[in-house]
Amino acid sequence: MTFPVTLLDLAGCIALLLWGTHMVQKGVQRAFGPRLRSMLAGALKTRFHAFIAGIGVTAMLQSSTATGLMVAGFTAAGMVELVPALAVMLGANVGTTLVVQLLSFNVAALSPALILVGVVMFRRAANAMPRDLAQVLIGLGLMLMSLHRLIDLITPYEDAPDLRMLMGAVSTTPLVAMLVAAVMTWIAHSSVAVVLLAMSLAVKGVVPPEAAFALVVGANVGSALNPVLEA
Repeated sequence: MTFPVTLLDLAGCIALLLWGTHMVQKGVQRAFGPRLRSMLAGALKTRFHAFIAGIGVTAMLQSSTATGLMVAGFTAAGMVELVPALAVMLGANVGTTLVVQLLSFNVAALSPALILVGVVMFRRAANAMPRDLAQVLIGLGLMLMSLHRLIDLITPYEDAPDLRMLMGAVSTTPLVAMLVAAVMTWIAHSSVAVVLLAMSLAVKGVVPPEAAFALVVGANVGSALNPVLEA
């Protein structure tokens, strides 16, 4: 397989990862959106409860950006003070870490089963709730499948000069890596997918740890852009 074709496959895997993340977010928001907002609003009375709520909501939505948008809305409306809002965002970052850690395990074998169950549920569902949950299962399956395929694609090219040269610009310039990750996170509305991508590249040795750290920092910066811009 030629290197340009591999780059196309790589871009397709990244797109599939982003789309799977999007499906999970939308499915959870449609199924539990009002309940999540009510739970988050009710938990903002104490710092500890706000922190736990941030973890829980972010773990379900797989997006600290979505959690940040909710909190920004509450803060702008005067419903919550700054300190509990910051506690929620701290919990949101912890929740993102937990999601990434969970998806980093070798559970790619579950992806066909998740997609199959999701499709069957979606086709047989008589109302909106099962359809939304089916979308979540399909999205998770696509995420796991794309991560597995991503690693398979990278493995034969770990020492390829073209790939090393391509990633060299990112690796040698942390600011570029941060900007790339921030833009990707801002577009995807989720730092989970970008952190998973950075982790996959680092595991296969395509980027050094320093560049991976820069990508993760950029993902966190990108996740903060949407709440700031839409507040």
